Amino acid sequence: MRKLVAYVCVVLLVAGCATPQRFFEAGTPCEASSFTVIDDFGGARRGPCEILAKEHVRLSILPEDDGYINPSPWYSFKLIPSSQTNAIVSLQYIGGRHRYVPKISTDGLRWSPIDERHVSVSEDGALATIDVPLGVDTVWISAQELITPAIYDAWTTRTAKETAAKLRLLGFSLAEQPIRYLVSNPSARDVLLLVGRQHPPEVSGALAFFTFLETLLADSGLATQFRERFQIVAIPLLNPDGVLGGNWRHNLGSTDLNRDWGIFRQPETRLVGELLDSLDAEGSRVRVFLDFHSTDRNLFYTQDESEPTDPPNFFDAWFAKAAPKLDDYPFTHEARPGKRPGVGKNYMYRRYGIPAATYEVGDETDRDTARAAAVVFAEALMTLMLETLAPTR
Repeated sequence: MRKLVAYVCVVLLVAGCATPQRFFEAGTPCEASSFTVIDDFGGARRGPCEILAKEHVRLSILPEDDGYINPSPWYSFKLIPSSQTNAIVSLQYIGGRHRYVPKISTDGLRWSPIDERHVSVSEDGALATIDVPLGVDTVWISAQELITPAIYDAWTTRTAKETAAKLRLLGFSLAEQPIRYLVSNPSARDVLLLVGRQHPPEVSGALAFFTFLETLLADSGLATQFRERFQIVAIPLLNPDGVLGGNWRHNLGSTDLNRDWGIFRQPETRLVGELLDSLDAEGSRVRVFLDFHSTDRNLFYTQDESEPTDPPNFFDAWFAKAAPKLDDYPFTHEARPGKRPGVGKNYMYRRYGIPAATYEVGDETDRDTARAAAVVFAEALMTLMLETLAPTR
């Protein structure tokens, strides 16, 4: 009996002294002392989580696959508090470096940048540490605002309901998510084509896309005149799988979609090629192409003098119209030869000889300023297209 009691005491002592779990794989709730880190929602990316101290965790921020990926390290996770505390979250970048100012939200819809005093970054950019005061509510932390396929669905449905644009199904992604597009005045033969969100983290460009298209579809006299003359085709979300998966760059086929134009190995880009074929077969003609992205500053990539467009000097004229109204939106214009044939703007130029641009918005450009600039650029574009593009015959 004494031996049994002694054995039970030893078991209880060992159990009482057992080391708490300190490592949690991605997809498993990571339980610190007073909060839990989870990644159970669309757009999440957290990576493995290690408990470093009572209220300090380290997340390994990893890309989606082993191929070369532009350093756009996306992260998005929730902190669920069990008591009021200060959560310390370190982001250890694997294959990347700190790029995005962390955004914070209490509902996953309204976001603001975290005060820079609560973020420290190592000299080499491989480690960022965030100090997050927690109350009783769940907090979202994300590299950029979460704009998921569900948000796109709500926006496109509302836009089609409130404007003359029609919502159509382009096709399906590799994971069989629907890819939709909006079209206005499909009987017009001259087309303005807009594409967005080829790269999942590039949210500031997505916000500009929304406002740009809303301006084209507005009730203003200029927009009404433009729509009477031109067909608008707008694909807001070309890479829904990458967005939903929290990818840094690729679709589910481990491919940068903006290197697959003309190659069309991926179902998403192949759908664009089929759309272009159908427009050509109908006798329509794409006249201008814009592809919305994000980078470290506001800029436009266009053709240079070695690639004359029809009409010529189109982008110089566009920016000359817009710039006087953009005092608080500095931007650069980088005209260069399109050496990468798989890039969207380069493919569109080679196929049609048209003005084709990549519209880049700075990662941390003030969102209201970016939206205001999108209105100016859209109005200047409509004016210029009406003035310079002769109808297709």
